[in-house]
Amino acid sequence: MAKQVIMPKLGMAMKEGQIAKWAKADGDSVTPDDTVAIIVTKKITYELKAPGEGILRHVLRAQETCLIGTLIGYVLAPGEAMPEVEKGAPIAPSAEIPVATKAKVAAADKGAAVTQAAPAQPGGFVVASPSARRLAREAGIDLALVPVDSAEGRVSEADVQRYIETLQNVLITPAARKLAGEHGLDITRIQGSGPGGRIVEDDIVRLVSPPPTAPTVPTPAPAPIAGPIGAAVPFTGLRQMIAENMVASLHSMAQVTVTSEIDVTELVDLRERLKKEFDLTYTDLIVKAVTVALRKHPRLNATLDGEIIQPLEEIHIGVGVALEEGLIVPVIRNADKLSVQEIGAALRSLAAKARSNSLEIDEISGGTFTITNLGAFGIDAFTPIINPPEVAILGVGRIVEKVVVYRGDVARRWMMVLSLTFDHRLVDGAPAAAFMQTLGDVLSHPYLIR
Repeated sequence: MAKQVIMPKLGMAMKEGQIAKWAKADGDSVTPDDTVAIIVTKKITYELKAPGEGILRHVLRAQETCLIGTLIGYVLAPGEAMPEVEKGAPIAPSAEIPVATKAKVAAADKGAAVTQAAPAQPGGFVVASPSARRLAREAGIDLALVPVDSAEGRVSEADVQRYIETLQNVLITPAARKLAGEHGLDITRIQGSGPGGRIVEDDIVRLVSPPPTAPTVPTPAPAPIAGPIGAAVPFTGLRQMIAENMVASLHSMAQVTVTSEIDVTELVDLRERLKKEFDLTYTDLIVKAVTVALRKHPRLNATLDGEIIQPLEEIHIGVGVALEEGLIVPVIRNADKLSVQEIGAALRSLAAKARSNSLEIDEISGGTFTITNLGAFGIDAFTPIINPPEVAILGVGRIVEKVVVYRGDVARRWMMVLSLTFDHRLVDGAPAAAFMQTLGDVLSHPYLIR
């Protein structure tokens, strides 16, 4: 009996995933221990195992993105025929799709009308059956956008159901879907410019923006563009997911960054003493100091739940780890209840798992505050982007020795710049500054944070 290979749900916030690559070729024999596909989400790369023993058949191609729960392949018994793709499953490879279905979807991708639209009556009224209206209302569908197959032009429940299934098959980024909904656009008739025909936000912006006016003054000819250096790298997988998440973060929040330079001479001295007893980094100490500051300023350890700003009891600190494919943020849970030594051990374990691509879902989700450190790259201040649904992120700069005025005298001191980005919708400037002041005090006098 055919066993379905399904796009898994790899976290509470996951809506869709991408098949980065098929680890087994179409037609290969597989066992339950075999990895058949590499799945990429906004946060993780996941090895999807075969649901059973048999012959693997692909339904979706590599680099395609689909909603969770979507059929992406089958594992068949030897000699078993390939089943027809179930309703709601994304487009299969050409040889595996009935011609009529393929033609209909292909036309929709080009923006052409496949079937007649539901005729609107005066006042915008659409002729539809009661069951069709009920289903459209429950699904949040505009009946005027539903194609009609019947000659009489009356929208039926089946028409609405087919339209819902078509919407589920459209490859579109979350930001583009939201923007299209705000402008009442039919995404089934939009040709995407992203990888594999994926609709991206720029596609929607081009449709809703007015055409540019002709310039009134001559425009100088652009300078010649230099040719590319090295091999082109596909904008796919984790890199694409990170990009979409960052753009969505900036578009959905009022992000403001404040910076502060602090004296960390005593922090440097403390680390020099403690690292003789156990492995210790500055990040370990900074994580602990952040938990102390968050306890005093809980508005920075919060989330926006509908219309309610909800401070969170638990403090789960995410720490950015740079990988060749991009940045990933493992989470240290209940960091405020751990010692500096325990934080360091947890962080090194998570970083090693991140680099070996073996992080579990609960190790990269549920963070309440994020720290990203670019000090090792010689950076002082920068503007980190908030990791939703958190409300703030701390950027850590390098520690550098400077000549400063200290207690009325000129002295050489170790200084560091911190950059805090916060969501100004939820946090005002004064509370954010107070958090930075507390954090600076703790890091300047660190002997009580052990």
